[in-house]
Amino acid sequence: MPLLIDGHNLIGKLPGLSLADPDDEARLVALLRAYVARTGRQVVVVFDPGDAATPSLWGENRHREGKLEVIFAPAGRKADDVLRERIAHARDKQGLILITSDSAVAHFARQCGLQHVRSAEWFADELRRAFATTQPPKPETLSKHEVEAWLTLFPEPPTPPPPPPKPDPQLLKRQRRLEQLRRQVANQQPLRRAQE
Repeated sequence: MPLLIDGHNLIGKLPGLSLADPDDEARLVALLRAYVARTGRQVVVVFDPGDAATPSLWGENRHREGKLEVIFAPAGRKADDVLRERIAHARDKQGLILITSDSAVAHFARQCGLQHVRSAEWFADELRRAFATTQPPKPETLSKHEVEAWLTLFPEPPTPPPPPPKPDPQLLKRQRRLEQLRRQVANQQPLRRAQE
């Protein structure tokens, strides 16, 4: 069943996307492009018109990429108006799924005979499920006999002895001082013998 999506309504329900982001439409379109590639579903997403000073993402109001169609409402109109037109002129109202949390658009769709109206929250969960990775297979465990056989072929290396404990710095200092004193005493003894 093709999906008809209220774009800005959905952006507000997706984690990681924000209507305050100037690239929110592009990020949603990238997500929907990946969704279409994964599921093969036909998707039409409709956005409110952009700022008059900012050209639309593709320089035009409509853009199609395979099964994904992106529509920006023309200036002076809203996405809700485009959604209502698409619903009213849909040939197969039984096969169309509307994604919106806008109660007025959802009510209009039901009055037109659309049976499948889903909230933006529902579709946010659908996206999460579509992109959920499958659990990796659990590694096979070896039996005790197999482990013993591998250990005979590849024995574990012997554990090295623990390193000697580090000497006490005070003790090292005393030992160095004693050695200095011994050298001084040894150097003075030949001097005394020469004087005698």
